[in-house]
Amino acid sequence: MFFAPHLSLLNSAVEANRTRSAWTGFSSITPPEPAHAEALVGAYDGVTLQLSAPAAAVITADEVSPYTGKPLNVTYAAPSVDEVLGGAACAAVELGKASVEQRVGVCLESLHRIHQRGQEFAAVTSHTTGQSLSMACSGSGTNALDRGLEAVAMAWASMSRVPETVTWQQTFGKTPVTLHKRFRPRPVGTALVVACASFPAWNAYPAILANLATGNPVLVKPHPRSVLGTALAVQVIREVLDEAGLPTDAVQLVVDTVDAPIAGDLATHPAIRIVDFTGSQAFGTWLERNSGDALVFTETAGVNTVILDSVDDLAATLRTLAGGLSLFSGQMCTSPQNIYIPDAGVRTADGSVPRDDVVAALRAALDDLAAAPRRAAAVCGALQSDATLRTLDSLAGTAGDTLVRRHTPYAHPVYPQARVVTPLLIRIDPRRGDEVPDGEQFGPIAYLIDCADRDSAVEHATASIRRHGAISSYLYCTDDAAVDTIADAYADAGASLSANLISSMPMQYAAAYSDYHVTGLNPAGNATLTDEAFIAGRFRIVQDRRQIEG
Repeated sequence: MFFAPHLSLLNSAVEANRTRSAWTGFSSITPPEPAHAEALVGAYDGVTLQLSAPAAAVITADEVSPYTGKPLNVTYAAPSVDEVLGGAACAAVELGKASVEQRVGVCLESLHRIHQRGQEFAAVTSHTTGQSLSMACSGSGTNALDRGLEAVAMAWASMSRVPETVTWQQTFGKTPVTLHKRFRPRPVGTALVVACASFPAWNAYPAILANLATGNPVLVKPHPRSVLGTALAVQVIREVLDEAGLPTDAVQLVVDTVDAPIAGDLATHPAIRIVDFTGSQAFGTWLERNSGDALVFTETAGVNTVILDSVDDLAATLRTLAGGLSLFSGQMCTSPQNIYIPDAGVRTADGSVPRDDVVAALRAALDDLAAAPRRAAAVCGALQSDATLRTLDSLAGTAGDTLVRRHTPYAHPVYPQARVVTPLLIRIDPRRGDEVPDGEQFGPIAYLIDCADRDSAVEHATASIRRHGAISSYLYCTDDAAVDTIADAYADAGASLSANLISSMPMQYAAAYSDYHVTGLNPAGNATLTDEAFIAGRFRIVQDRRQIEG
């Protein structure tokens, strides 16, 4: 009932996946006014959401707005491992037998309805993750919906590539044999999707919908301090499933607490056949090693590097870099962290700019942002967790003479009590024994690394990628031949590279249908959004054949 109305959208998404061209399936969402956003979130104060098989326990989640400092006070059903797996098992048979069109239609209609409620989802996202309202409408709104549609389109293309039936004929000896063959995609089993705290929709939508489209019941486990946005998405999908005549427990919400986590127990249960995880590298690696026979897809974290070698416009480059460091307070998996500046400085058409001047100009660009509260609010948003602020305080307190810029709050124009800061800068030189950060440092922090030259920067950065992983890597170099050579070096390390990004587009922006997100070839994750490997393995083809007269 939902497939035909969205078929044109689906076909366009399939074509966009094929051509990797610029396309979007969803119109932009206008950010709500702050007071309206608060009212939208406040409507859930005291509400209990039952979004799973019947459960004996409930949890009032530890969700506190980074802007107001107030608890959201939303209670959720908290099914046990047995309860939620029982619900999935009951839903599995009917979901698996549903036609591909029926399941894909549910996915498409769910995306449509979430888009219709875009302002509500943006408000909830902002007050749980700390994203600004504009980012919640774009990155966690239309762009996340596009990522979800991208995965559905990839699943549809993969499953529909095999014909449903075929008449097969071949001669054996002198006798022709004719068979009627039927090919049917079948799911592999219950899936677990574990979402992160700061940017859940962007990764959760593709995983949830890829599983659902291929017929696998889905258990959605949000971060215990960032639940409501994911819960509302699950609620929408369950409503559409019910209207489509499919079991609502094909998608269930599983809520836990920081002190009593449930993800590990679920992931290691033999009934779980697929695990999708976004979050820390430590737990992602644990899941890869301990999830038994389950198919595991991870996106974790890495050390994203920037090499400043040569530029056409240094001021524009540093504004772009300052914006990249500040966007959502460095809480994106694509945020730059380690910035390499050669001893000779950064070459421009007017000569080399000394490294000290480059560092001072970057610091000044961040100071300018901090002094413009409205712009800072739109760019930086807020820190999702108080733990991030404590980490920044600790790093600044121990930096000593390597401290270039202390993380500083800006005066939020609407919420003076908001947990907000602009980036921390630390300058180090490994050659003098300064300690290079061991892995990702989450939040608005960047390390300016002194290096001998461009080649040594590439060598150090690619070694870091092999050890820690990277999701996004950046290069500024005006020598096209050198860019090609460096891109080869990054590709050999299993990392993507963006060169010379200077525009109104944020440097860490990743386009659905076009940009592959995470390569799966370094420790930052083993899965890619969204290639065919992200879909393959979530279903298998079973066949039956019968002989008929020729």
